[in-house]
Order: sequence, then C-alpha cells, then structure tokens
Amino acid sequence: MPRDLSPAAQTIELPKGWTLTLTPALNLTSLTLRDGADCPRQHGFHPGPLPAELADRQPVRRLADIHDRELRASAEQLVADHLERVATAQANADAFGAQFPDLVPLLDGLASEVPGCRNRMDVDPDRLTVQLSLTTDAPGSGTLLELVNSWLGPEGLKCTTDGLSLEFDGPSRTLAVTLDQDHAAGFLLWLRDRSA
Repeated sequence: MPRDLSPAAQTIELPKGWTLTLTPALNLTSLTLRDGADCPRQHGFHPGPLPAELADRQPVRRLADIHDRELRASAEQLVADHLERVATAQANADAFGAQFPDLVPLLDGLASEVPGCRNRMDVDPDRLTVQLSLTTDAPGSGTLLELVNSWLGPEGLKCTTDGLSLEFDGPSRTLAVTLDQDHAAGFLLWLRDRSA
C-alpha cells in the first residue's frame, strides 16, 4: 500500500539546522540532505525537473518551502529514509551494547594482552550495523593474529569469511582486524568465555 506523503498526513521536516540541496540533473532533480556542518548525509532523485522558483533559493531550509507537491513528497521520503537508517543503526548499536555490558573491561583486557592494541567502534554505513576495528603495531601484531586464529577454530584463518578482514602492512608490521557485528559478537563472546 503506498504511503500518503501529503502535508496533511505527514509532519516530516528537516532535522534542526539541516538543509536540502536541489540540483538539476538532466530530466531529474538530485536531492542532497546536508547536516548542520553542510556534510552530505543522504542522496536521492526526483523524476522531474527542478521548478524554476527553487533554482535561486538554495539551500532549502524548510520542506514547506517546496510548493511542488511531488517534489516535496520526494524530499519528505528522503528525510524519512534517513531517519529510518539512523533508527536502524541505533537499534543495532543498542542491541550490541545490551549484549556486551562488559564491553569496556573486555577491550581493556584485550589491550593488556596485546601490546599497543587500539580499538574503534563504528557503524557500517551500508549494513547499518556495529563494526569493531582492532589495530596494533609490530610488537602486538603476532599476538593479535594468534588470538584471531584461535577464535576462528581448527581451520583458523583459512576459514575467513565476509565480515572479517585482516590487513597487514609489511614495512610497519601493523595489523588491522575489522569485524562486522556478528563477528565482533563472536570474538568478544570467545574472549569473555576464555577469561571466565
């Protein structure tokens, strides 16, 4: 069932301080949602030309300023899609946090075992899931590699799959391990069980 995006049915508006840039592109209008620092956050297209009255009123600060109903509906959908992506990413991060209330002690324990191990948590922009990156310099590379190999089981690094990447820089002997949410959860559960 199509969603009713008419102004009467929706209260979608740009997040505070955000703008929308509308750019003609052949017979399309490119829509770019920009945050308060003017960084592009979400892109979309509207199947039609940019109305002449908007050509010199860039950027758009209120969706109500877009009088073309179909173009405004496309802009509202872009904002709704962005908000949905943010909500999905937040739900995944919350679920991960609930699964690992002991995340800081687990990562501190790893850092004490692997010399120079640094960690960073991000959100994968495509999957909207948590991503854990572990990086260590030469003194800890072998230890981190050995831990990952042990966690993977009998096949070790031979069974690497999507969601786990290893990057080794030969000259500096720096090792970077990146784990998607499922692999990060598996690795941290293994660390937790191992230290229990």
